[in-house]
Formats: sequence, structure tokens, C-alpha cells
Amino acid sequence: MIAKIRKLFVYRDFDCHNKLGELSKVKKDRLEYNLLRVKQDIYFLDEYLKSNWELDEAEKKLYSSHIHRSFSNLGVASSDYDLYSAHIYKYQEHETYLRAKKDSLMLSMEYFYNYKLCDVKLLRKIIYKTSEYLPIAWRYFDFITEVNEDLGDLIEDLQTINKNRLQLSINRYGIIKTRQDFLQFMYKIEQQSSERVKLKKSKYYDDINVKIVQ
Repeated sequence: MIAKIRKLFVYRDFDCHNKLGELSKVKKDRLEYNLLRVKQDIYFLDEYLKSNWELDEAEKKLYSSHIHRSFSNLGVASSDYDLYSAHIYKYQEHETYLRAKKDSLMLSMEYFYNYKLCDVKLLRKIIYKTSEYLPIAWRYFDFITEVNEDLGDLIEDLQTINKNRLQLSINRYGIIKTRQDFLQFMYKIEQQSSERVKLKKSKYYDDINVKIVQ
């Protein structure tokens, strides 16, 4: 699992050793280790959600307590645990939609992926809390990489209870319409990303600009 998380960190560009300014190597290594622990705890929660139709509140609270414990190693105050976990809680709500037979395809793709990115947004919040650049700077980059992750997990997710938007859309609408819908969404993200680069005129934003390649 740790190897998988490290690979994900590279893909998401969580480069702790190059993007955290003047931290010493020891502090950077410690931060990276603690970020791995947080992500691992979130993976355990996600595995529980994907593997169990009946969700137990006590079990969910236990997984959350493990995540909160990892927060403490990162210097997050206990009074801020719920604040940092807000998107994770929302993601859990979305996962329960399937059990309640609610149609998650009625949610816009932007809204859907905004909360599916809960773990990525959380880690960015922790990494960049002392940076002049806010985690929101990565919004478009993270949308595209999350769509790519759904594509990469498509076969694996056939065996689980999971909110893979690509899979749900193919099941409902077929491959042709799903391809059209996803390309439309990605081109919209690409356009918004390009417009922001022109507005910000910063190499930082240029480096994480989204460009779609078919």
C-alpha cells in the first residue's frame, strides 16, 4: 500500500522535497512520512466504504479517529480535526447515496469530483498551509488527474461498491455518450485552467496548467 501511495504522490505532484521552501531535509522527510500515514488511514476508510453495503456508524467513527490521530502528528490542533475532515465527511455522505438508491449521476461532474477529491485536497491543505499559494491553485490539475484515476480504476472498481463516475455513466448511458460527456467536462477544465494562466501571469500556475491530449 505504501508503494501505491508513493506512486500516487508522484502522480499528484506532492513533491515535498521541492515545493516546501526552506524546510530542512529532516523536516521534509518527517512531513512526507506523516502525509503517507494520513493517506493510508484514508485508504483504509475508503476500502471499508467500498467493501461493505451496510455501514456501521461506530466503524466509520473508528476510521475517522485514526485519521485524526495522524493529524496530530502533523501539528493539526484537535479543535481543527473536523474542519480538516469536512470534505471526507461529505465524501462519506456521497458514498451512502448508493445505499439509499439516490442517483449520483444527477450531480454535476464538477460537484461530484470536488468531493471525490477530498483526500487530495486535504493533503494539499496540509502541505501548503505555510505557502503563498493556496490548495485551490491545484483545482483544475486535480480534477483531471481524478478523472484519469477513475479511468485507471475502471476494471478494479467493477468488483467493489464504489462511486466511479465513469463506470456509473457507462452503465447508464453507454460508452459513446459517456465519452462525449467526459470530454466536454475535461475541455471545460482545460479552458478554465488556460484562462487562469493568462490572468495570473505566474510560472507557478503555468507549471500546473491543464492540457488535454487525446
